[in-house]
Order: sequence, then C-alpha cells, then structure tokens
Amino acid sequence: MKENTLKMSPAERSACTVLVVESDPGDANHMREALKALGFASVFDAPNHHIALEKLNTRQFTHIIFDAKKNANYPMKDWLTKVLEIDHSVIALPASTNPNVDDVFDLLVIGARGYLVKPFTFEGVDAAVVMATKGEPLSDKVLGAKDRNEALVAMMMTSVDRLATVFRQSKQFETARRALPSAVAALARSADLAHTFAKGGEEGLITALENFCIKQSHGPATRLGRLRKRLSTTRTVDDVLPE
Repeated sequence: MKENTLKMSPAERSACTVLVVESDPGDANHMREALKALGFASVFDAPNHHIALEKLNTRQFTHIIFDAKKNANYPMKDWLTKVLEIDHSVIALPASTNPNVDDVFDLLVIGARGYLVKPFTFEGVDAAVVMATKGEPLSDKVLGAKDRNEALVAMMMTSVDRLATVFRQSKQFETARRALPSAVAALARSADLAHTFAKGGEEGLITALENFCIKQSHGPATRLGRLRKRLSTTRTVDDVLPE
C-alpha cells in the first residue's frame, strides 16, 4: 500500500462527526470500531439511506460514509445529490464491494470525495478518510467532460506541473516546502483516479496520455516560449510586408 503523505492530527480527528450509512450490521459495527480506533470518537449510524437523510436534517456531520451498492428504491446519484443539497460541506465517501467503475465515477462527479472498497481494513479506512478530508476535490477539468480520459489525463498533468512548481519554489521558500506533501498527494490521487477510471483501462489511459502530450508539443510550453513565438511571428510578418 502506498504511504499517504497527508495527515490528520488527533485534534482534527476528534473534531469530526461521522455518520455511517450501512444496512449490514456486521459491516456497520466493523466501520464504527475502525473509526473509533483511528481517533474518530463521534461516530453515528443509520441502517438505511432514508433514515440517513432524516439524521442529516436534524444535525450536522463532517463526514458521511455510505453503502453505495445499487438501490432500486433510491438511486445513489439521486441520494448523494440530496445529501449535498442538505449540506454541501459534508465529506461524502461511498463504500461498496467490487464497485462498478462507472457508478463510482458518477458519484465522484456529483461530489463524493473518494471511495472505499469492502471488506474494510483499518489502513484502508484511515487512508480514504484522510485523503477525502485533506486532498483536493475532483478537478473541474473532469466535471462535465465529454471525453473522460482526456479530462483525467489533463488533471494528472496539471498535478505534475503544480508539483514541479512547488518543488522548484521549495528550494527557496519555507511555505513551498510545507506545501510539498500536499502536492505529492494530489499527484498520487490524480494518477490513481486516472488509472482506476480511464475508459479502456490502462491502454485507454496511455493512448489519452500520448494524445495529450502530442497536442501540448504543438505549442510552446512556457511563457518565454510563447513570447519567442510571438516575436518570431512578428519578424516574419515584417519581412514580408512591403515598405
């Protein structure tokens, strides 16, 4: 398992209020035990999604971990949309056994902040909750994108560019050095999302990455390069214009 470079302090964990939405008593109990062992003392549960909405209307939660298996009575996309209408600040984390890639991605687009795969492990719960809390939300580049692979690659390459910038600045500035773990985590998350949700699997992702790099290579990648191109174009025009 990859090390999570993001951390939550004991005080931050203690301040969280978590609602677990799980119909299976065994899974619900396992999740409660895991969360409490990890320092999340305020843990509540709801046996179904309807009761969860009632609880959300009566008190505020910082996190909601919910069973995301298909529900004929309440489609998960509709349910999560309703949750975020009640409280747009809640950190929503879907959980499922062998989750369908497209279904999970749809929840991420709506506003979920990650996903958990059953059966749970303490390490998996901790990593998922910390990343959902501290990591950056899904990039706007992905939201509503017509080509999912192109959007995922663009998000990943944006993370690469940001990490390179922060790393360069970290040699001079303490603030940049402190931002390095966050930038590393953002790249790891974007790469993981791209690998997990790319249409066509790894081959589809590689093809999208190749196409993205080819498009980027057609134009200068830096401000200096763009300035040189403009100056070159200006000189060429001046050369052909009659005096």
